[in-house]
Amino acid sequence: MEPASKSKESYTLSPYLVFFLMYVSMVGVGVLDFQRDLSEAAGYNAWISMLLSGISIHVVLWMMCKILHDQPADLMSINCSCFGKMLGSVINFGIIVYFFLGAFVTFRGYMAIVKVWLFPDMNMLPVTILIAVLICYTVSGGLRSVAGLCFWGVVCSFLFVIPLNFLAIPYLHPQNLLPLYERTPAEIYNGFKCMIFQYLGIETLMLYYPLVPSQAKAQKWAQGALLTATIFYLMIVLVTFMFYTQGQLSEIAWPTLHLIMILELPLFQRLEYFVISVLFIKIAANVALTIWAACRGAKQAWNMKMSVSLLAFMIGFIALQIVINEGGRSKQLIEWYSNVGYYFIYVYIPVLFVWVQIRSKLRTRLTGAEPSQ
Repeated sequence: MEPASKSKESYTLSPYLVFFLMYVSMVGVGVLDFQRDLSEAAGYNAWISMLLSGISIHVVLWMMCKILHDQPADLMSINCSCFGKMLGSVINFGIIVYFFLGAFVTFRGYMAIVKVWLFPDMNMLPVTILIAVLICYTVSGGLRSVAGLCFWGVVCSFLFVIPLNFLAIPYLHPQNLLPLYERTPAEIYNGFKCMIFQYLGIETLMLYYPLVPSQAKAQKWAQGALLTATIFYLMIVLVTFMFYTQGQLSEIAWPTLHLIMILELPLFQRLEYFVISVLFIKIAANVALTIWAACRGAKQAWNMKMSVSLLAFMIGFIALQIVINEGGRSKQLIEWYSNVGYYFIYVYIPVLFVWVQIRSKLRTRLTGAEPSQ
């Protein structure tokens, strides 16, 4: 792959668009139910776990940017260079599959909500095919097309979804958060690990970051998007914890939707239907971005045309939707993806970061060149 500075202008990405790509990759369908899992793991002290996870992801994000800055090449080439051709090829294959499954997990979660809340008796296969066609059309337009959809996904979230949480302020009970610290460090860690699932998707940065000409500005926008997502999650968690008791929360599948359902606005009888419909734009953007990352990885690793890999992934999408038609299988897939993502972020990236730093210093000593700033 050509360096970003030499890439064709039509394939490059403005630094500010990284904000929208990053935000959409981190805030998805999990925003509707993550509070319940956090509460089960660390009680109402889970907001501490959430803050710790946000801080750690900032560090991981800096590592990813540093890796791609010190190694001006694509991720697949970096893996082969650092770990050898054979092991690097295995890692590349795993990353491509990981991105594909990440897109499917997001899509599957949204389809479960649509089936339960909107169309309980409807066959979801035709809907799956229609959405797959939409995703295929978006991804075939390139990264800029995906970035445009991400932009509208973020705008819809800021204009329609986030303000609804402020309507619940008169009904909040701050005493639900007390005592401020009553959980063990082990329980806080369980909440920390649970929260990481919500941030899975930031890894796509390693595929589109080399296409940004001004990477220093891009890193600032990426860190800003991560900070915004963390504040958003914190707001949702605090509102939910102060609205429901812990016993009530344990009985609710999608706390965010249930909270919105209770709220009332003129001209709107069922606000949750409106939120689910608006959320589709963000979910479609999230899936399109992750599928683009998988296609980009296949092109870099195997020189496969993106149109061919895109068609293969969409067929796989529909096939998985048919095969995984039970809640138990879907839950197992989510758990597997979450565990793999945890090690991807906290093992693979730090190891790659350390190894790239060692190689850079060794190269500097051998060539006598000044290290890059």
